[in-house]
Amino acid sequence: MGSIRHGHHSRFGFAFKSILGLAALSSLAAVGSGSARAASPFAPSIEFTSTPLTLRSGQTAVLFWKTFNVTGCTASGGWSGSVSTGGTRSIGPLTRTTQFALTCRGPMGSASHSTTVTVTGTPSSAPAPTVTISASPSSVTSGRTSTLTWSSTNATACSAAGAWSGTKAVSGSQGTAALSANASYQLTCTGAGGSATRTANVSVTNAIPTVNLAASPSTVQTGANTTLTWSSTNATSCTASGGWVGSRATSGSSTTGALNTATTYALACTGAGGTANTTATVTIGAVVNGSTATLSWEAPTTNTDGTPVTPLSGYTIYYGTSPSALSHSIPAGATATSYEITGLAPGTWYFAVAANAKVGTKSAMSNIGSDTD
Repeated sequence: MGSIRHGHHSRFGFAFKSILGLAALSSLAAVGSGSARAASPFAPSIEFTSTPLTLRSGQTAVLFWKTFNVTGCTASGGWSGSVSTGGTRSIGPLTRTTQFALTCRGPMGSASHSTTVTVTGTPSSAPAPTVTISASPSSVTSGRTSTLTWSSTNATACSAAGAWSGTKAVSGSQGTAALSANASYQLTCTGAGGSATRTANVSVTNAIPTVNLAASPSTVQTGANTTLTWSSTNATSCTASGGWVGSRATSGSSTTGALNTATTYALACTGAGGTANTTATVTIGAVVNGSTATLSWEAPTTNTDGTPVTPLSGYTIYYGTSPSALSHSIPAGATATSYEITGLAPGTWYFAVAANAKVGTKSAMSNIGSDTD
């Protein structure tokens, strides 16, 4: 009987627990069903908090929020204005306990939530950092560099942003890279009392071209020629006008034709920074009474390699008062084998002749002869 009663109690107890479990499940189902109706998948909802929730005066908190079924949110309390439907924001430094509220709207209504950041203690008494930064020069031509110089107070670390980056000393100087566009250099220095930011700007301009042009000699006798030599900087093209015309390289030399009147040669060279212009004038020397020198030569028939000389276009006679500086020149015809030069000043003069081929080549000068009056 004892064992039967024990079995009977066991069955009774099991049945009782089963009934209680069913009642509890039924109750939870009812509560869950009500909760599901209250939190329809279309109703707005908000998750909103702060990290940390408690901090000391002068410190910064980060707000975090996430929303569901909303189209827009508005902040109030310790912050304000329209905010995104989800994100984070740094708030501070805070000096008193502050409540931050968030109200969001959606197709099925609106929802609100708030979080409170508790602030303890008093603000830090540490002085605020200061920072200065400058660029020298503050304006450069393209391809040039500038030097940045900075200093700070009450700071323990500095960091760069903008056209430079990385950790910087609390004071120092640094050269920039070669610049081709305007650049902004930002520096933030931080200390116990907070942070300070300053910026130095460098503007970049295109380099202005320069050009030089000279005639040597700048005075010749009637029928003589001269040599033009030119150079430029910051230019990509040059154009000749006046006594010569057409495109020219940005540097070079060129021999003029026979001159009978004073002639001005102009050259304009252009680059990204603009255009530079210059001129060179060649004058004709006056014929004066003086000595006369008569030159004669034999026409060449073969080249130095033994091949026949191509038809000649003429000769060029060079002369001057020094064998190393035959600064005057006169053209002579292709059939000429002699030439008379008049109006020579008293003294010793030196002469040489070169043959000009029709294909554009020119021989080396002959041996140098001299004549003294």
